[in-house]
Amino acid sequence: MKVLFNQNISGADFYYLAGQVVELPAATAQEFLNANFCEVVEEKKEAKAERAVSNKTTKRTTRKAK
Repeated sequence: MKVLFNQNISGADFYYLAGQVVELPAATAQEFLNANFCEVVEEKKEAKAERAVSNKTTKRTTRKAK
């Protein structure tokens, strides 16, 4: 689970800075969320870039066919 820390947190074997986005196990993240140390980060799916495709137009003739 990705979380964004609101304040600096440090422990025996970890430290997180305010504004840092971290991927944590769900149980650990839930503990920090319950203590209001962080917020869940919603992952947005990246939109694919649109390809530049030319518009197919009908062929125009300038002369009359005989």
